[in-house]
Amino acid sequence: MLFIIDMQNDFVDNEKGKLPVPGAAAIVPKIIQEIKKQEEQGESIYYTLDQHDTEDDERSKEEKQWGMDLYLPLKEALKNHTAIKKTFHSISPEDAAELKKEYGEDPDRLIEFVGVETNVCVLSNAVMLHTSFPLASIRILKDMCVGTTPELHQAALDVMKSLKMEVQSSDET
Repeated sequence: MLFIIDMQNDFVDNEKGKLPVPGAAAIVPKIIQEIKKQEEQGESIYYTLDQHDTEDDERSKEEKQWGMDLYLPLKEALKNHTAIKKTFHSISPEDAAELKKEYGEDPDRLIEFVGVETNVCVLSNAVMLHTSFPLASIRILKDMCVGTTPELHQAALDVMKSLKMEVQSSDET
């Protein structure tokens, strides 16, 4: 199972995005390769769409919607996969419970994470699903994640390692 976290225009597009994460666009080609790999393996693929606050956002309604849409190069790659909308850092406990109900307990299940920001939403979603699927292996593909800063990215990876999550580069899998 693959989770792609918040790869939306506002976070990935460094020119027009409201909350751009430096370096986010650079991980897109690797994420697209990972999607294809997971599809070939018959794995389920989910992506989150953060419904961030736009009240103080002076952009037009269309621009705000553009900001919340998937980053264009990922739209085609994810068209046959499942979006989960979230209103804070992580998917809701209810959404996590629905996933657990659908997939059940499987000690051989692997749940992998890529996306932005490592130190906020990737970390939060990994913890949520680690709690919901205690028998599953949780893996963070560190070269397909970007944090607010390189230091916060590394700190989040260290925290996830301390929680017994696997942290690997995609070429190590």
